[in-house]
Amino acid sequence: MNASASQTAEIHDISEAASVPHVQRHNFLVMAFYQISLRCGWIFKTESIVMPAFLDALGVSAWVRGFLPLFNRFGQSVPPMLLASSVAGTKQKKTTVMITMLLFAVSFFAIAFIWNLYAEEAWMPAVFLLIYALFFMVVGVHNLAARSVQGKLIRANRRGRLMLAGNVGGAIASVSLAYWLFPKWLPADGSHDFFGMFSFAGIMFVVCAFIAVVVIEPKDPQRKATQHLSNAIQDAKRTFREDPRFRRIALIGALTNTSIMLFPHYQPIAKEYLHLSLDNLMPWVIAQNLGMAVFSMILGPIADLKGNRAVIRLLLIVMIATPLLALFLIQQPWGGKLYWVVFVLVGMTPFSIGILFNYTLELTESSNHPRYLATLGLVVALPAALSPVVSYSIDLFGSPTPLFASVSFLLLIAWVLTFLLPEPRFGEALPEQQVEVTQSNSVTESE
Repeated sequence: MNASASQTAEIHDISEAASVPHVQRHNFLVMAFYQISLRCGWIFKTESIVMPAFLDALGVSAWVRGFLPLFNRFGQSVPPMLLASSVAGTKQKKTTVMITMLLFAVSFFAIAFIWNLYAEEAWMPAVFLLIYALFFMVVGVHNLAARSVQGKLIRANRRGRLMLAGNVGGAIASVSLAYWLFPKWLPADGSHDFFGMFSFAGIMFVVCAFIAVVVIEPKDPQRKATQHLSNAIQDAKRTFREDPRFRRIALIGALTNTSIMLFPHYQPIAKEYLHLSLDNLMPWVIAQNLGMAVFSMILGPIADLKGNRAVIRLLLIVMIATPLLALFLIQQPWGGKLYWVVFVLVGMTPFSIGILFNYTLELTESSNHPRYLATLGLVVALPAALSPVVSYSIDLFGSPTPLFASVSFLLLIAWVLTFLLPEPRFGEALPEQQVEVTQSNSVTESE
């Protein structure tokens, strides 16, 4: 028996067809350009800045803003879980990516036109929330397919570089667009042109749809989908039961994702406590995107060299500090001058979600990626289900402190748990897996 066999788990990589050098180069460049284009659309609908400002324009309260994280995580958990087998059974996942991107565009064109025609109507917030909920259901299926494509086509030790290229290139392009267009659409004085902003986002999503089809993706064997809820639940249970490493990353992911409950509140509390106006939105959006670019330049290479566990650990340190910094700044008379720093750090939450999913991709072969990703998406969504309730605590206590401090504490627990997490990049296994491997090898030898 190999002496190291009882101490390692299988290391998974891409197929031979996808690993041909010129195919790797082509797919890397196309997927980087895809991520850059997506950022150019997404910056005009950021969850932490633009959408809360839009809801403020509609005149809603804090507990209504709490539905944004709920829709975000529900849409990225339940629909992917139900459709994971359908995505896994398709010959080419890029087709699903293209279709969902076109539906992104339809959603924001609809919001833009309805706002333009009926912005003052009392039913406008309800219609917006309905469309936004449907939008995030599409986002969930898109992310499942897009991450499956990445896991299928990009080597594990190049995914950090892809994230780096997408984030840095996306930051430069999207920040340039924000600097040019935000003052036109959200001026400090005058009416707010959410029609122009959301229409532009829709146009960029159409561009992404056509970029997606350029990827060179080897065809998979077509499999019959099992779309019943009972099958999806059984798939999720099987993932938990069979892989103890997945159980640990799922718990850490759920705790990490509590930070998303704070997203709709960073901008409104600055407006309330520091009396800052909408003319701060542009520098905040720029700060958030440049922050993601800078952190990508540091953390992307670390992910490739050291594995995703090290990056998760570093990100959590930043995420723990972010709510506490926001609470500190809103109490200072000079806090408005430095509040942009909060949005630099807020950008780490979406980055952390990507790293969590990249970690999960390395736990199993590509045929299981949709099932693993969908199950993780369901687990990390659980905290967001409480978002409207916990957001009401801001109205109840008249202060964001209880909510923000509680989230920081949960993030601290997640950071501690990373020290119990194995690194699949290097074949590390948990003790229970080591026992299974040892027993398997013993059986093989006896035969």
